[in-house]
Amino acid sequence: MTYCIFSDLRHYDVKGGSESIGKLHDVYLDDETWKIKWFVVETGNWFSSNKILVGSEQIISFAPNEASFHVALTQKDVENAPSASEHPPVGEQHHNQYSYIAASHNTLLFPGYVGLMLPTTLIEKPGEPVGAEKELEKLAREQADRHLRSAGEIEGYTIHASDGNLGSLSDLVINTEQWTVELLAVDTGKWLPGRTVVISPRSIDRISWQDRELTVEMDKETIENSPELSSLKAIETSYISRLSDYYRFPMVY
Repeated sequence: MTYCIFSDLRHYDVKGGSESIGKLHDVYLDDETWKIKWFVVETGNWFSSNKILVGSEQIISFAPNEASFHVALTQKDVENAPSASEHPPVGEQHHNQYSYIAASHNTLLFPGYVGLMLPTTLIEKPGEPVGAEKELEKLAREQADRHLRSAGEIEGYTIHASDGNLGSLSDLVINTEQWTVELLAVDTGKWLPGRTVVISPRSIDRISWQDRELTVEMDKETIENSPELSSLKAIETSYISRLSDYYRFPMVY
């Protein structure tokens, strides 16, 4: 097995044949299986920085030494590829249910008007679509993928153990042969200075976009005593096996 980390993967060059399609911007994953469903590619000069979705089955080769992917796409395929806006991850699905007006402290800005001073703090309120717009929003909600997560969004989420906060999600370790998220790296701050701590995504019990939090079914001591890891960039299959034995469940999908 070969592995890479999400922070390295971002901004890799994505090539179709000998031409560059754009840069990898994000990956969308299924939070039940932790398989990568979509690669979000920013097409740059091709279509004025449009973000398109590329399925993992379209990846032909992965070249970390060149910081690039090769995909089975022609320019016409890119033109017809689904837009990232057509399949928003969970966080965007919820944010899109609200209407926002630019505000600063107690000043509300309306198009065409100067700032209006308000005596109270603004509160987000659901938009109120009517007619056809309402039907389209209802259809979009029904068709939305409730398990689609953005790796870029959950990076930085707080990881909460059964006996307190562990720290924050600092990176994702990706199996580049099966395109699954194999491990989650934890930034423990002052808790375990100098120590890289990882957990299996299978230990995640709950993900909350509102609280920006991942809840795990373990205590801090269990994670603290997990097998030592010197570097996320030096992960090998043997380490995954030791970690699997320690946590007592398979970690290879």
